[in-house]
Amino acid sequence: MANKKINFFIEQVNLRILLLALFMAIIGFVLLYLSSSEEFWRDHETWQAVVKNISGFLVITGIITLLWELWVKRSFLDEILAKVRVAEEIKLAGIVRITDAWHRDIDWESYFSNVKKLDIFFAYSHTWRSNYDEQLKGIVKRKDVRIRVVLPDPEDTQVISELARRFNYTPEKIRDLIIEAKEYFMDLKRIAANDGTQINIWFLPASPQFAFYRFDRIAIFTLYSHSRERTPVPAFVCEMGGTLYDYIRKEFEAMITEGGLAKCVTKEEN
Repeated sequence: MANKKINFFIEQVNLRILLLALFMAIIGFVLLYLSSSEEFWRDHETWQAVVKNISGFLVITGIITLLWELWVKRSFLDEILAKVRVAEEIKLAGIVRITDAWHRDIDWESYFSNVKKLDIFFAYSHTWRSNYDEQLKGIVKRKDVRIRVVLPDPEDTQVISELARRFNYTPEKIRDLIIEAKEYFMDLKRIAANDGTQINIWFLPASPQFAFYRFDRIAIFTLYSHSRERTPVPAFVCEMGGTLYDYIRKEFEAMITEGGLAKCVTKEEN
Protein backbone atom coordinates (compact mmCIF):
# COMPACT_ATOMS: atom_id res chain seq x y z
CA MET A 1 0.00 0.00 0.00
CA ALA A 2 2.82 2.37 0.92
CA ASN A 3 4.65 1.60 -2.34
CA LYS A 4 1.52 2.40 -4.34
CA LYS A 5 1.22 5.79 -2.62
CA ILE A 6 4.90 6.54 -3.27
CA ASN A 7 4.60 5.53 -6.94
CA PHE A 8 1.44 7.64 -7.30
CA PHE A 9 3.23 10.64 -5.76
CA ILE A 10 6.23 10.17 -8.08
CA GLU A 11 3.94 9.97 -11.12
CA GLN A 12 2.15 13.15 -10.04
CA VAL A 13 5.43 15.02 -9.62
CA ASN A 14 6.71 13.80 -13.00
CA LEU A 15 3.46 14.85 -14.68
CA ARG A 16 3.65 18.32 -13.17
CA ILE A 17 7.24 18.71 -14.32
CA LEU A 18 6.32 17.62 -17.84
CA LEU A 19 3.37 20.05 -17.97
CA LEU A 20 5.52 22.90 -16.66
CA ALA A 21 8.25 22.14 -19.20
CA LEU A 22 5.67 22.00 -22.00
CA PHE A 23 4.12 25.27 -20.82
CA MET A 24 7.54 26.94 -20.74
CA ALA A 25 8.31 25.75 -24.25
CA ILE A 26 4.96 27.02 -25.59
CA ILE A 27 5.38 30.43 -23.93
CA GLY A 28 8.91 30.57 -25.31
CA PHE A 29 7.72 29.90 -28.88
CA VAL A 30 4.98 32.53 -28.54
CA LEU A 31 7.43 35.14 -27.28
CA LEU A 32 9.90 34.14 -29.98
CA TYR A 33 7.21 34.68 -32.61
CA LEU A 34 6.28 38.07 -31.18
CA SER A 35 9.91 39.17 -30.90
CA SER A 36 10.40 38.54 -34.62
CA SER A 37 7.88 41.26 -35.56
CA GLU A 38 9.83 44.41 -36.42
CA GLU A 39 6.65 46.50 -36.73
CA PHE A 40 5.41 45.53 -33.27
CA TRP A 41 8.70 46.55 -31.61
CA ARG A 42 9.36 49.73 -33.55
CA ASP A 43 11.14 52.25 -31.30
CA HIS A 44 11.42 49.49 -28.59
CA GLU A 45 14.35 47.52 -29.94
CA THR A 46 15.87 47.11 -26.46
CA TRP A 47 12.77 45.37 -25.14
CA GLN A 48 12.61 43.30 -28.33
CA ALA A 49 16.12 41.98 -27.62
CA VAL A 50 15.18 41.22 -24.00
CA VAL A 51 12.03 39.31 -25.03
CA LYS A 52 13.98 37.42 -27.71
CA ASN A 53 16.56 36.30 -25.16
CA ILE A 54 13.87 35.29 -22.66
CA SER A 55 11.98 33.34 -25.33
CA GLY A 56 15.13 31.50 -26.38
CA PHE A 57 15.87 30.62 -22.75
CA LEU A 58 12.31 29.33 -22.19
CA VAL A 59 12.32 27.26 -25.39
CA ILE A 60 15.71 25.67 -24.70
CA THR A 61 14.92 25.03 -21.02
CA GLY A 62 11.53 23.52 -21.86
CA ILE A 63 12.95 21.22 -24.54
CA ILE A 64 15.89 20.09 -22.35
CA THR A 65 13.53 19.42 -19.44
CA LEU A 66 11.22 17.40 -21.69
CA LEU A 67 14.12 15.36 -23.04
CA TRP A 68 15.45 14.79 -19.50
CA GLU A 69 12.11 13.67 -18.12
CA LEU A 70 11.09 11.52 -21.09
CA TRP A 71 14.37 9.79 -21.86
CA VAL A 72 17.65 10.83 -20.22
CA LYS A 73 16.50 10.68 -16.59
CA ARG A 74 15.14 7.16 -16.97
CA SER A 75 18.36 5.92 -18.53
CA PHE A 76 20.38 7.69 -15.85
CA LEU A 77 18.24 6.24 -13.05
CA ASP A 78 18.42 2.75 -14.58
CA GLU A 79 22.23 2.99 -14.64
CA ILE A 80 22.39 4.26 -11.05
CA LEU A 81 20.00 1.57 -9.81
CA ALA A 82 21.98 -1.14 -11.62
CA LYS A 83 25.19 0.03 -9.93
CA VAL A 84 23.43 0.21 -6.57
CA ARG A 85 22.17 -3.36 -6.99
CA VAL A 86 25.66 -4.59 -7.88
CA ALA A 87 27.16 -2.74 -4.91
CA GLU A 88 24.51 -4.21 -2.62
CA GLU A 89 25.16 -7.72 -3.90
CA ILE A 90 28.91 -7.29 -3.34
CA LYS A 91 28.20 -6.02 0.17
CA LEU A 92 25.94 -8.99 0.94
CA ALA A 93 28.66 -11.35 -0.30
CA GLY A 94 31.12 -9.68 2.08
CA ILE A 95 33.66 -9.11 -0.70
CA VAL A 96 36.26 -6.48 0.22
CA ARG A 97 38.76 -7.05 -2.59
CA ILE A 98 38.98 -8.66 -6.03
CA THR A 99 42.29 -9.19 -7.82
CA ASP A 100 43.88 -11.36 -10.48
CA ALA A 101 47.32 -11.09 -8.84
CA TRP A 102 46.51 -12.84 -5.59
CA HIS A 103 50.11 -13.65 -4.67
CA ARG A 104 51.04 -9.96 -4.82
CA ASP A 105 47.90 -7.89 -4.20
CA ILE A 106 46.59 -9.60 -1.06
CA ASP A 107 47.91 -8.60 2.34
CA TRP A 108 48.84 -12.12 3.45
CA GLU A 109 51.28 -10.82 6.04
CA SER A 110 48.57 -9.12 8.09
CA TYR A 111 46.35 -12.21 7.97
CA PHE A 112 49.18 -14.44 9.20
CA SER A 113 50.16 -12.01 11.96
CA ASN A 114 47.21 -12.70 14.29
CA VAL A 115 45.54 -15.83 12.93
CA LYS A 116 44.35 -18.46 15.40
CA LYS A 117 42.27 -20.65 13.10
CA LEU A 118 43.50 -21.35 9.59
CA ASP A 119 41.55 -23.58 7.17
CA ILE A 120 43.13 -24.45 3.82
CA PHE A 121 41.76 -26.23 0.76
CA PHE A 122 43.87 -26.53 -2.40
CA ALA A 123 45.42 -28.97 -4.84
CA TYR A 124 48.95 -28.61 -3.45
CA SER A 125 49.94 -24.91 -3.80
CA HIS A 126 53.71 -25.37 -3.81
CA THR A 127 54.35 -21.68 -4.61
CA TRP A 128 52.10 -20.38 -1.83
CA ARG A 129 53.70 -22.66 0.74
CA SER A 130 57.18 -21.59 -0.36
CA ASN A 131 56.29 -17.90 -0.24
CA TYR A 132 54.85 -18.09 3.27
CA ASP A 133 56.95 -20.88 4.77
CA GLU A 134 58.35 -18.57 7.46
CA GLN A 135 54.89 -17.32 8.43
CA LEU A 136 53.44 -20.84 8.60
CA LYS A 137 56.31 -22.04 10.77
CA GLY A 138 55.82 -19.00 12.97
CA ILE A 139 52.11 -19.43 13.67
CA VAL A 140 52.39 -23.12 14.64
CA LYS A 141 54.66 -22.11 17.52
CA ARG A 142 51.94 -19.98 19.08
CA LYS A 143 49.47 -21.16 21.68
CA ASP A 144 46.04 -22.52 20.78
CA VAL A 145 46.48 -22.36 17.00
CA ARG A 146 44.40 -24.65 14.80
CA ILE A 147 45.33 -25.47 11.21
CA ARG A 148 43.12 -27.72 9.09
CA VAL A 149 44.13 -28.72 5.59
CA VAL A 150 42.18 -30.57 2.89
CA LEU A 151 44.11 -31.99 -0.07
CA PRO A 152 43.06 -34.16 -3.02
CA ASP A 153 43.42 -37.88 -2.36
CA PRO A 154 46.71 -38.98 -4.00
CA GLU A 155 45.45 -42.57 -4.15
CA ASP A 156 42.34 -41.70 -6.15
CA THR A 157 43.23 -42.47 -9.78
CA GLN A 158 40.39 -40.43 -11.27
CA VAL A 159 41.27 -37.35 -9.21
CA ILE A 160 44.97 -37.61 -10.08
CA SER A 161 44.19 -37.99 -13.80
CA GLU A 162 41.96 -34.91 -13.79
CA LEU A 163 44.54 -32.79 -11.98
CA ALA A 164 47.31 -34.04 -14.28
CA ARG A 165 45.27 -32.95 -17.29
CA ARG A 166 44.45 -29.58 -15.74
CA PHE A 167 47.98 -28.68 -14.65
CA ASN A 168 49.66 -30.34 -17.62
CA TYR A 169 51.73 -32.67 -15.43
CA THR A 170 52.11 -36.42 -15.37
CA PRO A 171 49.95 -38.30 -12.84
CA GLU A 172 53.13 -39.27 -10.98
CA LYS A 173 54.16 -35.61 -10.70
CA ILE A 174 50.73 -34.60 -9.35
CA ARG A 175 50.77 -37.43 -6.82
CA ASP A 176 54.25 -36.42 -5.65
CA LEU A 177 53.20 -32.76 -5.27
CA ILE A 178 50.18 -33.69 -3.14
CA ILE A 179 52.23 -36.00 -0.94
CA GLU A 180 54.86 -33.28 -0.63
CA ALA A 181 52.15 -30.86 0.56
CA LYS A 182 50.92 -33.42 3.07
CA GLU A 183 54.44 -33.99 4.38
CA TYR A 184 54.98 -30.25 4.64
CA PHE A 185 52.07 -29.88 7.05
CA MET A 186 53.12 -33.04 8.89
CA ASP A 187 56.50 -31.37 9.48
CA LEU A 188 54.70 -28.31 10.82
CA LYS A 189 52.80 -30.61 13.13
CA ARG A 190 56.08 -31.98 14.49
CA ILE A 191 57.52 -28.53 15.25
CA ALA A 192 54.25 -27.10 16.58
CA ALA A 193 53.98 -25.90 20.16
CA ASN A 194 52.23 -28.27 22.55
CA ASP A 195 50.10 -25.50 24.08
CA GLY A 196 46.83 -26.45 22.39
CA THR A 197 48.15 -26.17 18.83
CA GLN A 198 46.37 -28.54 16.42
CA ILE A 199 47.24 -29.45 12.82
CA ASN A 200 45.09 -31.93 10.94
CA ILE A 201 45.08 -33.04 7.32
CA TRP A 202 42.33 -34.64 5.22
CA PHE A 203 42.36 -36.30 1.79
CA LEU A 204 39.34 -35.55 -0.40
CA PRO A 205 38.40 -38.01 -3.20
CA ALA A 206 37.48 -35.14 -5.53
CA SER A 207 39.31 -32.73 -7.82
CA PRO A 208 39.29 -29.16 -6.41
CA GLN A 209 37.59 -26.64 -8.69
CA PHE A 210 38.77 -23.74 -6.52
CA ALA A 211 40.99 -23.07 -3.52
CA PHE A 212 40.43 -21.11 -0.34
CA TYR A 213 42.26 -19.99 2.76
CA ARG A 214 40.25 -18.98 5.84
CA PHE A 215 42.04 -16.80 8.40
CA ASP A 216 39.65 -16.46 11.33
CA ARG A 217 37.17 -13.81 10.08
CA ILE A 218 38.72 -13.36 6.60
CA ALA A 219 38.70 -15.81 3.68
CA ILE A 220 40.51 -15.75 0.35
CA PHE A 221 38.75 -17.60 -2.45
CA THR A 222 40.60 -18.33 -5.71
CA LEU A 223 39.64 -20.13 -8.90
CA TYR A 224 41.65 -22.66 -10.87
CA SER A 225 42.32 -22.22 -14.56
CA HIS A 226 41.28 -25.11 -16.79
CA SER A 227 43.62 -23.93 -19.53
CA ARG A 228 46.93 -25.66 -20.13
CA GLU A 229 48.62 -22.25 -20.07
CA ARG A 230 49.44 -20.41 -16.85
CA THR A 231 46.97 -17.54 -16.79
CA PRO A 232 45.95 -15.08 -14.03
CA VAL A 233 42.91 -16.20 -12.07
CA PRO A 234 40.57 -14.03 -9.99
CA ALA A 235 40.75 -14.07 -6.22
CA PHE A 236 38.17 -12.71 -3.79
CA VAL A 237 38.83 -11.52 -0.25
CA CYS A 238 35.68 -11.72 1.87
CA GLU A 239 34.70 -11.05 5.46
CA MET A 240 32.74 -13.05 8.01
CA GLY A 241 29.03 -12.35 7.76
CA GLY A 242 28.95 -12.33 3.96
CA THR A 243 27.41 -15.07 1.85
CA LEU A 244 30.73 -16.02 0.22
CA TYR A 245 32.46 -16.44 3.59
CA ASP A 246 29.53 -18.53 4.85
CA TYR A 247 29.74 -20.69 1.74
CA ILE A 248 33.46 -21.32 2.30
CA ARG A 249 32.93 -22.17 5.97
CA LYS A 250 30.04 -24.55 5.27
CA GLU A 251 31.85 -26.18 2.34
CA PHE A 252 34.92 -26.88 4.47
CA GLU A 253 32.94 -28.22 7.43
CA ALA A 254 30.89 -30.46 5.13
CA MET A 255 34.08 -32.03 3.75
CA ILE A 256 35.70 -32.87 7.09
CA THR A 257 32.78 -33.65 9.41
CA GLU A 258 31.88 -37.21 10.34
CA GLY A 259 30.30 -38.79 7.30
CA GLY A 260 31.84 -36.24 4.93
CA LEU A 261 33.84 -37.20 1.86
CA ALA A 262 37.27 -36.28 3.24
CA LYS A 263 39.31 -38.77 5.27
CA CYS A 264 41.51 -37.48 8.10
CA VAL A 265 45.05 -38.80 7.67
CA THR A 266 46.32 -37.44 11.00
CA LYS A 267 43.48 -38.79 13.17
CA GLU A 268 45.58 -41.60 14.56
CA GLU A 269 48.13 -39.08 15.85
CA ASN A 270 45.64 -36.84 17.68
